Amino acid sequence: MSAAIAYGLPAAVGSAALYGVAPLVQAVAARREQAGTGLGLGLLARLVRRPLWLGGLAVEMVAFVLEVYALSVAPVAMIGPVMALDMIVFTLLAGRALREHLSRLGAAAICVMVVGIGLLAYAFEEHGEVGSLASTRVMLLFLSVGLAFSLLAAGGANRAAGRHRVASAAMGFGVAAGTAYAIATLATRQFGLVLDERRSGSFLGGYLLELLRTPAPYLLIVFSVLAVSLEQRGLQGEAAVVAFPVTSGVSAFLPVVLGLTMFDEPAPAGGHFVAFVLALVLIAAGIAGLARDRAAAVGASEAETGRHGQSARMPCEGDPGCAGDKQAGEA
Repeated sequence: MSAAIAYGLPAAVGSAALYGVAPLVQAVAARREQAGTGLGLGLLARLVRRPLWLGGLAVEMVAFVLEVYALSVAPVAMIGPVMALDMIVFTLLAGRALREHLSRLGAAAICVMVVGIGLLAYAFEEHGEVGSLASTRVMLLFLSVGLAFSLLAAGGANRAAGRHRVASAAMGFGVAAGTAYAIATLATRQFGLVLDERRSGSFLGGYLLELLRTPAPYLLIVFSVLAVSLEQRGLQGEAAVVAFPVTSGVSAFLPVVLGLTMFDEPAPAGGHFVAFVLALVLIAAGIAGLARDRAAAVGASEAETGRHGQSARMPCEGDPGCAGDKQAGEA
């Protein structure tokens, strides 16, 4: 059994579980605040003064430490998809805390994701190289491209929110936040590889000082703040369980692609490669199933709310006798 499975997988599962709990706590706190605008930085400034939201942030910090350790012993191509388990935890708990219920489609999607994670573990049972550190040039490329894409997606989400398209806005904020989280994960990977170097006998302090001279810590700060801000915009709306699966999916799969193409992480071979591809397909299908289920539920809720609101505003519409009865009552 590889170190990636023996140590990295349990750490990643624990990290994902905590990452799933944290947004739930933060969503409860965000819904108590006035609706945010723009990138959500004003909303974030209000939330940092709320103990409940800070409790969710503390949970995320513990999850981050576990993620750093997981990335020090396992490739991001394995850890990234495992982190998608956070949406299962979030979705199951949201049914009670946010009064958002899970259908049979959602339950089936969760089962498919769990099977996918099992296949992923099999794919890396004898294969777990962590690859190489990203260069400064590559990290700066992530900064420019990732920031531009996140801002464009957030702009589209803001326009959708202005038109009261709740599900579309939640999906847009989810894509923007997921992209920012993916870049933050790649910066976290740099810290994990430093820890891996320390186990090889090198001095940790020297590597950390060297790391501070690279863009990695600053990318982590910028994209973590941006991701949290955008995620709060998505969680604050009525479609929180749409926003979170999208965020989780993008943040899980973007690092996989980059890890295999840019960071010298070899893909599993033979039958393990087949299991790896099938695992990614199943996890993606599970994420898509949850997102579709949640979007349908939100659409039905919006339609029901619209019918009730119209009925309450126009009680006499279509009733010829209503106006006469009202006039008689006034007389």
